[in-house]
Amino acid sequence: MTFHPPSKSLTPRDYLFIAIVVMIVLIVSAALVTANLTLTGGGDFYVQWVAGRAFLFDKIDPYGAEIPARVQELVYGGSAQAGGEPYILDTPFHILLLYFPFSFLSDPQIARAIFTLILELALFSLALLSLRLTDWAAPPTFVVLFILFCIFNFYAFQALLEASPVLLLGLIYAGILLALRAGQDELAGALMAVSLYYWEVGALFLILVAWRVYSEGRGRVLAGFGMLSFILLAASFLWYPNWIIPYLRAGMNNLRADFGFTAQESFAHFFPSQNGTFAWVFIGILVITLGYEWSTAHSADFRKFYWTCCLSLAAAPLLGFRTEMEHLAVLVIPLALIIAIVHDRWQSMGDGLTILLLVIVFLIPWAGYFFGLPRFDRLAREIMFLFLPLFTIIGLYWIRWWAIRPPRIWADLANRQS
Repeated sequence: MTFHPPSKSLTPRDYLFIAIVVMIVLIVSAALVTANLTLTGGGDFYVQWVAGRAFLFDKIDPYGAEIPARVQELVYGGSAQAGGEPYILDTPFHILLLYFPFSFLSDPQIARAIFTLILELALFSLALLSLRLTDWAAPPTFVVLFILFCIFNFYAFQALLEASPVLLLGLIYAGILLALRAGQDELAGALMAVSLYYWEVGALFLILVAWRVYSEGRGRVLAGFGMLSFILLAASFLWYPNWIIPYLRAGMNNLRADFGFTAQESFAHFFPSQNGTFAWVFIGILVITLGYEWSTAHSADFRKFYWTCCLSLAAAPLLGFRTEMEHLAVLVIPLALIIAIVHDRWQSMGDGLTILLLVIVFLIPWAGYFFGLPRFDRLAREIMFLFLPLFTIIGLYWIRWWAIRPPRIWADLANRQS
């Protein structure tokens, strides 16, 4: 009997299937763009879009005072009020180049709608990659449940409302971890090269990754980082040779702006008589804890390193740097690890416990938004801000033993495989 290998050519049924999939994707994308046109806000995107257009078409310094004024007019209809975000551009110019394609779109709403579509796809992909990082053989029901949680949770909603690039950064962070685990070092380096902004979100994570890469002598990560960074930096200096000083000045102005959340201000609302003492004690304990975990993680196996990266992402909003509510959307990455370990470890009640945790994380912020804000305003905002990182840190330490160690006895292994 002669064996005939399968044909490499596509059949009419294959072409029909591809056409149907492409059509569905186009229809869904068009529907999402149309829905995105109705959204308000979007300042996190507009600051990049306005800066790009001002530089390309008006020859205006993207780090100058004119940019915040234009963005505030788009978002607020006038100047920002006290406590409002000033929308000062603090994105490095070589990263701003990546936003230039959107700047060729003259209509801000259309540009924002298309960018929001990209963020929605990034959020969906972030949910999938976060689950893949856990190596959890999740039942299909829980995959769907987790994706729905990621898409509709309060913090992701805020990120989409502001058109915040933090969702893209979350996807990049997950991609870096997957690339390092798979040995795709050049890809990991390239991803790091395009993630060097929004320091209040990812600085701890990126520093830990860089330390790990240096400790392991993985020069290919540096090669991937260096090649893409060289291209972007060369283009940026050819286009705008003197951007470093204005960028640093804008960054300092943004740090001094009175908007967003800090751990010190949040603790001051709960303990007004302590003059910030509790906040500094808490931050000090957190720094010592991170120092200990980092000292053991940079040379440990990937499980411990992955867990510590999750801890670094969760701890970053609580270290005293000014941040925003939508930045907490990246905590999908550690939440996936918590959910996966809880489901697999407590097999007898894993389904119910997993659903309970997801319901708690989903409902409490939304309850604060609908019922807390009308009555307590700032206090409710502080609770909503502190809730997710504190919940995530507690959850990470709850599952720490099982997350960083392989199954030690046959019963553990049987539980994971059943």
